[in-house]
Amino acid sequence: MKKKNLALIIVAVLVVAIGLYYAFASKSALGPNKKDVLVWGMLTDVETLNPILSEASAETVMMNGIFSTLMKVNDKLEFEPDLLVELPKLSEDGKVYTFKLRKGVKFHDGVELTAEDVKFLYEMKMAPGNIVPSRAMWEKIDKFEIIDDYNFKITLKELDVTWLEGWAYSECMIPPKHILEKEYAENGNSLTKGGDFSRNPIGSGPYKFVEWKANEYVKLERFDDYYREGSPKIKTIVYKVVPDTNSLLAQFKSGEIDVYDGAQANQYKELLAMKEAGQKIEVHKYPAYVYMHADFNLRNPIFADKRVRQALCYAFPKQQFIDTVLDGVGTWADSCVAPNCWAFKPELKRYDYDPDKAAQLLEEAGWKLGADGVRVKDGKKLSFSITTNSGNKIREKFNEIAKQEWDAVGCDVTIQNYEASTLFGDILENVKFDIAVFGWSAGFDPDCKTLFHTDQIVDPATGATGQNYVGYSNPHLDQLLDAGLKEPDQEKRKEIYYEIQDILAEDVPYIFVYYYNEIAAVPANLANFKPNPTQATNTWNMYEWEWK
Repeated sequence: MKKKNLALIIVAVLVVAIGLYYAFASKSALGPNKKDVLVWGMLTDVETLNPILSEASAETVMMNGIFSTLMKVNDKLEFEPDLLVELPKLSEDGKVYTFKLRKGVKFHDGVELTAEDVKFLYEMKMAPGNIVPSRAMWEKIDKFEIIDDYNFKITLKELDVTWLEGWAYSECMIPPKHILEKEYAENGNSLTKGGDFSRNPIGSGPYKFVEWKANEYVKLERFDDYYREGSPKIKTIVYKVVPDTNSLLAQFKSGEIDVYDGAQANQYKELLAMKEAGQKIEVHKYPAYVYMHADFNLRNPIFADKRVRQALCYAFPKQQFIDTVLDGVGTWADSCVAPNCWAFKPELKRYDYDPDKAAQLLEEAGWKLGADGVRVKDGKKLSFSITTNSGNKIREKFNEIAKQEWDAVGCDVTIQNYEASTLFGDILENVKFDIAVFGWSAGFDPDCKTLFHTDQIVDPATGATGQNYVGYSNPHLDQLLDAGLKEPDQEKRKEIYYEIQDILAEDVPYIFVYYYNEIAAVPANLANFKPNPTQATNTWNMYEWEWK
């Protein structure tokens, strides 16, 4: 009797266990998955799904499904047509681009997309009543001419070989003129994030907008008339808002979300451990185009001598910082050109950690150790401050380590951190810093004129604006930066940017610290998921995704 009861108990336990397994497996991204739905985890909700007004990467993640662009960038960092039949033809003077649209491309309401829609986008980006993130790309246009429904040409005010790149990004997603022009007129010649189109968008992309429930989810459904035949493969995409990175990881583990894009550095090892334990997932780690840097204010006499700047580079343990503070989730930086950019020069002057070399350079620059351990020159101590935005733990840790190491070679360093709004709105703009630490997004084109050209120097006294906060000026570099924007041949451009990188590595207006690494985790049975080579968003090729 006892044996019979025991057997019944075992059977019951097994039944429950099997039931729980299949209940989990049916919803889990780590096992057999539903074929029609993909759930993407999002940290934040969005403000608008109108590409004319959008300025947030979370919005781009969603809009990549709803809208199309004229071109795309493939995984070899090459332009390829999207809404275009072929890549634009360029005039001999490099200023006139001729575009040819695909015929028969439909918006989600069935209306055909034409050159009028592209021109309308340009007009809306330039309309003074619309608050758009940037007009820089559009202000370079001198003339926009429609030839017919499918052909148009754009004339630039001056030659700029980087200009075309914008047509592959979210800034140039094409909305329907026939819908938006009415909203624009009814709203007093302006578009707003609170407008109807912002919350009920219509595009020509692989997915139609279905529903937006604030702070919960955005739902998209497959557009059956999408111009890429046989795409998309997955019927429904749900962007689920989970406003906490720990919760995102937990929901990825449980299968409540399928894609965890933008995982934190401290979660990377845990994700790898999941895979090593047999979980059927793929973990992608790759360098972004965003780097952290420490900027020398060259108006400060201390930093006028490049030997001082080089010394501080040698005196910072960059690799140790990456390994310990970032858990190895970062890529060494010596350049403003990203390691995955076609113009990156790998053989640059490298500042490996060498406090003895740092001390030697400071001695050569005339900074002698005083009795208190602080170096002195011409009666002045080697004293300066280092600042970043408070609350950014990684940058704050950089400042702590920098102070420790730089004090050890004879500096007297003070840390002065500020709220982000103060740092970026006052300290930088009014040049109230000695060394400022923050991040920069480079983009996959190597152009860095805005950072290092003399005509970009910020000067509060004259009102001059730009992004050259450090006050760096090198006439030869200026010539190279100008030439880099006008040279159409990529191999020749590469030579130009190789020399630019050499100069910056020698002059050290910045300490380039590290390139951020992006982390994305997906189920192993999600085919064709590829990290975006331009780092724009990883939904760039979502029309190719497929459950296997």
